[in-house]
Amino acid sequence: MKPLSPRERRLVAVGVLVGVVGLGWLAIVRPVLGGFEARDERRQAALVRHDRNQRLLAASPAMRVSLAEQRRSGRVFQITAPDRAAAVEALKQRLVADLGQGGAVVNAAEEVRADVLPGWVGVRADATMTLTQLNECLRQIENETPYVVVDYISINAEQSIRTGRPGPLAVRLQISARHAVAATR
Repeated sequence: MKPLSPRERRLVAVGVLVGVVGLGWLAIVRPVLGGFEARDERRQAALVRHDRNQRLLAASPAMRVSLAEQRRSGRVFQITAPDRAAAVEALKQRLVADLGQGGAVVNAAEEVRADVLPGWVGVRADATMTLTQLNECLRQIENETPYVVVDYISINAEQSIRTGRPGPLAVRLQISARHAVAATR
């Protein structure tokens, strides 16, 4: 092998220098800068979390007022009874009374167990009434406390279709309400 010329030695020296600088970058500088970036990302996430927590703390009085209002008005959205059977009976009486006040003839009323959420009670009634009476009954059920959910309504107008004149409707109405156990003293 013949000796390198001064120009070739300079090129090899520059190549070795570039290699050492590149190796130093990969081994030392890049991990240090990566650590700075990772700490900066964690710091930014902590600042965002801190801002969110500050907003929650600032909203705390408003949430307390809202919670107090919900506790005060909660009784109008539930039937309070000592047990499930009493709640079902109270809901059944309410449905029969509302239908009767509207002018309907109630044929049957019974508890519904299928498709009722836990903590809720459901009642179904079969009645005969006119369309005007149905509207009045639904309006009364809708506006009376405790508020209930109308789960299902089926209207059969078969007699009107057969005779061609307005007649009574066979209606099946199912309602449900949240049940709360009465507090004992």
